[in-house]
Amino acid sequence: MPANEVTREGIVIHLTTLKESDAMVNAIGPEGLFSFYARGINKITSKNLGAVQALSHSKLTLSVGKEGSYTLKEGEAIESFVVSDDLEALAVLNFVMELTAKIVQPDEATAAYPWLLASLQAIKGKGNPLTIGLIYMAHLLNNGGIGLDVDECVICHSKTHIIAISYEDGGFVCETCYDPETMHTASPRKLKILRYLFRCSIPDIARVSFTKEELVPIYLELATYLNDLTGTNLKSLGIIQKL
Repeated sequence: MPANEVTREGIVIHLTTLKESDAMVNAIGPEGLFSFYARGINKITSKNLGAVQALSHSKLTLSVGKEGSYTLKEGEAIESFVVSDDLEALAVLNFVMELTAKIVQPDEATAAYPWLLASLQAIKGKGNPLTIGLIYMAHLLNNGGIGLDVDECVICHSKTHIIAISYEDGGFVCETCYDPETMHTASPRKLKILRYLFRCSIPDIARVSFTKEELVPIYLELATYLNDLTGTNLKSLGIIQKL
């Protein structure tokens, strides 16, 4: 391979159209986040069109500019995760893509990538989209150092008599530390779901399925928690609310 070319594997997470047919493409791969300029990519005749569509997992040959910028030379689609016949899966895929583009930091990307790939493959394999999307969100919060403590009371560290969640304190709260003026109790079922979401491993992503009625309120709570901590507003959440 020429010295001014590199090969990258990645999943496309965002495209910005430039001029009439060009685009700036953002992707995430085993080596982290990267972006590149794609000339003529929006033309129907473009041979690289499939490789740079949102949620395409692709092998990309990139030309390296003098200042280190990348320009697409050739792309080969390995797998596409776009769905068209499942509104719930489509809503979650949009959510996952927006979440990745907005909150994954450069130093977190190599750890986030395997989870993104596994989550997309699980959704494509007909796993429960809402459950998988929330597991992925919980992992990104963990990866960013703001995951909830679901192993013990976040205040006194007791592992027993857990009855509530305090988003302000960042985790579970026991009966002794519970403050009825600032906290809300949670059912044992909800506590169990939250613990699974934040402690799930990659092989277990598609093994459990929770109901929409159980998950949508948790989506809203975690999105509010994320917004309060980072100012991140997730527009795609509105579609999930309407499912």
